[in-house]
Amino acid sequence: MALSTGPTSKLCEWVCSTRYEDLPAEVLKEMKTMLYDQVGCMIAVATLPSCQPVVDLIRKLGGHEECSIVGHPVRTSLMNAALANGAIGHGGELDSTSQQAMGHVAAHTVPAALTVGQYVGASGKEFMRALALGSEVAARFQSVFDAYQGRGKFVQQVGGAMGDTISAGLLLGLDAKQLGHALGLAASGACGLHDHHTETLHQNKSLNFGRVVSAGVLSALLAQQGVQGPQDILTIKKGFCDTFMGVPEAGYEVVEGLGEHYLIRQILYKRYPVGRPAQGPIYAFLQLMRKHDLTSDDITEIEARVWSSSVGRLTAYKHPCFHLETILSLAAIYGEITLAHIHDPQYQEDPRFKAFRDRVCISIIPRSGQGHIGQRLEMTITTITVHTRAGKELSEELPYPVMGEEEIQQKFRALVGLRLDGQKVADLEMRLKAVETMESMAPLARQLEVPY
Repeated sequence: MALSTGPTSKLCEWVCSTRYEDLPAEVLKEMKTMLYDQVGCMIAVATLPSCQPVVDLIRKLGGHEECSIVGHPVRTSLMNAALANGAIGHGGELDSTSQQAMGHVAAHTVPAALTVGQYVGASGKEFMRALALGSEVAARFQSVFDAYQGRGKFVQQVGGAMGDTISAGLLLGLDAKQLGHALGLAASGACGLHDHHTETLHQNKSLNFGRVVSAGVLSALLAQQGVQGPQDILTIKKGFCDTFMGVPEAGYEVVEGLGEHYLIRQILYKRYPVGRPAQGPIYAFLQLMRKHDLTSDDITEIEARVWSSSVGRLTAYKHPCFHLETILSLAAIYGEITLAHIHDPQYQEDPRFKAFRDRVCISIIPRSGQGHIGQRLEMTITTITVHTRAGKELSEELPYPVMGEEEIQQKFRALVGLRLDGQKVADLEMRLKAVETMESMAPLARQLEVPY
């Protein structure tokens, strides 16, 4: 049966016809930076409680040693590695998000492309093509999904499964018709609920990213074997957009400007191992403390003004990477926020931290208006007000600045340096920056296996 001429067909034909050489230089540069940043994040968080149980289970299950698990001295089957690497991809809230409305992309497309790229022995250019096009598709699904609020589903996961299918499908050599089937299969297996923040170890949210990568890889493998999925999944009644958004015509928006406007040029890299809505407030708070040479003993009250749509997540979500009162208290005591501050319980067990929480009133105040996902971070001013023992009221109003190349490099070296010595960090950095020259991705994937 021939493909239709609808948006789903247009999307599949575009990704299949777009060569590595057709991708704009700025897109390829952004993808290399995204890969570089994401690999650093994955190595650093791979053994956190959000990831380790998944890896432990996979070691028990065994499997052919086809693919590496990032940050672990473990090789396993393609599907097991996809699950583990996807969970590690979002294991610590360090992975990049976006400057506008596309949310997390790297956390799932990098694990998907790395795992399948190793499995098929893809060249660096083949890998970069699959990563860029899968990421663009994921970004488009997630952006449209967010615009319609997605009926309580988590956009990065439901939309992400579609992008991961594209990355995996391209590396497996699927044609446009097979990709159409794969997207239909992936839409049927997409997952992710917003209630994943209600548990305290960040495990459910991380695992959902693993499931998304697994869904994308499995869907592409099934289509390669001739399994058929529903066609025209973007616009048919009870298809992807109708089921998840209640707006079947939104499928046309996914393909607007294909090849002309790339959303993946709008990646936003995180400074801190905390959720996106907390990035702006913690940046402004730390700047205020340094500007006025404040210590935790000077502070009697903190007010943070955030978009009303973010208040619930910053106050009700249980894990310290999202709970803004916890994050601000840790920053006040230690003068910074690192991976250890968020994930090592000893910092919250410190008597100074407990005394600060008992003594200082911290208010999370909604700003007027809802604010879309882009406005909640770098496109608007974050306001932090601190009251001091000396009776002063100090305020800081700052936009959240985009990280430059030097700052991203410092982040990578610091994170990977938690697990590897200096020479190995330098060797990995050099290889990642020359990824497009590789004849096979397998040696790089094996280099990401880190001993305990």
